[in-house]
Amino acid sequence: MLDEKKAFNQDGFTLIELLVTISIIGFLTVASVVVFNIVRMNARDAVRVGNIATIKRSLAMYLNDSLTGYPASNGECLKASQGVGKELKDAQVLLEVPLDPLRAASMPSPSIAADADGFCYWYVASANDAYELSYFLESNSKSGSAGPHTTTQ
Repeated sequence: MLDEKKAFNQDGFTLIELLVTISIIGFLTVASVVVFNIVRMNARDAVRVGNIATIKRSLAMYLNDSLTGYPASNGECLKASQGVGKELKDAQVLLEVPLDPLRAASMPSPSIAADADGFCYWYVASANDAYELSYFLESNSKSGSAGPHTTTQ
């Protein structure tokens, strides 16, 4: 009888140890997935800030070569196939129109706010000597705070 109790206690402790080990592994897995997603959002935000800097440089080069000023627009998402994006590409100041990392090239033009389709770089130029570029950051990071941002020239 004593041997049976001893065997039962050993099996009971083995089961508890196994459950604790599985719980720890599960916790570490969930924690690593959360951290990985945060890192991905921060990386996309860094790409967005870099893309805005590229677009601003191309607009400065366009202004330098243009007699009329910045490209006119009532407001649009920059795309390579039409509008200001095509104009910058045709002027050869931009090799490729950068798109938001979450935006596919074939999406229709939404506003700057996040929606089901993704984000875009929104360009408005109401005068020949000024423009506004708007973009959206997903997270608070070194790139800036989460939410919409607008840069002007």
